Amino acid sequence: MTLKQTLGRLIIPNMPVNRRTFDILRFESGCLWQRLRNQLSPTYHRKTKSLKTQRRLSVNFGSGGKGLPGWINIDVRPHHDDQYIALDLRRRLPFADGSVRRIFAEHVIEHLDFRDDIPRVFAEFFRILEPGGTVRIIVPDAERYMNAYVHRSAEEFKSLGWELDALPDDIYTPIHILNHVFHQGGEHYFGWDFETMAWALRRAGFKDVAKASYQKSRDAELGIDQANHAPYSLYAEAVK
Repeated sequence: MTLKQTLGRLIIPNMPVNRRTFDILRFESGCLWQRLRNQLSPTYHRKTKSLKTQRRLSVNFGSGGKGLPGWINIDVRPHHDDQYIALDLRRRLPFADGSVRRIFAEHVIEHLDFRDDIPRVFAEFFRILEPGGTVRIIVPDAERYMNAYVHRSAEEFKSLGWELDALPDDIYTPIHILNHVFHQGGEHYFGWDFETMAWALRRAGFKDVAKASYQKSRDAELGIDQANHAPYSLYAEAVK
């Protein structure tokens, strides 16, 4: 056990808030601190000023250390050498209108609140994309998990990466699997299916919304999905 884990086990049970509240406060305070750092950083202002003059960009939101060469790789945490800037996706994006050719967002959208964050984020995606530009969004596929649960299908759960007769020590039942996937220890805020994803994208202004599949895209540059997410992911694309 690491020192951080040991301290957590000692401190968190004695706090005046529960673990989930603590995690939310920690994340939001980290985002606030990053925004303050950005405001005081000449490098951040230089980079965002440059972004506003560029066109036909490829942007990877939530790159998480999996940044792509030649792309603008963005993550909220400034811990990765391959990211261009650390940025809170929920705020106005530092790109000119119609300046982005393609957007890639793999397993980041489920970390956003459906009511408050998604309308703003999808509207920003629509604003910064050029006409004909494509956004590719990848999230856990809630419909497949629910079908596996309703059917009590060991085979369907196995296709999602879960062996019902060999669950991890901290996962006990099929419904616990669903809760784990949809909440992810408080990090996930919403379970998506394609119907809801299409509705949310169309509400933001996108007209051409389609279901996609692993590494299959209408834009060859967007077929760059991580293999470890393939068994359980929903793939959706929308064109401005």
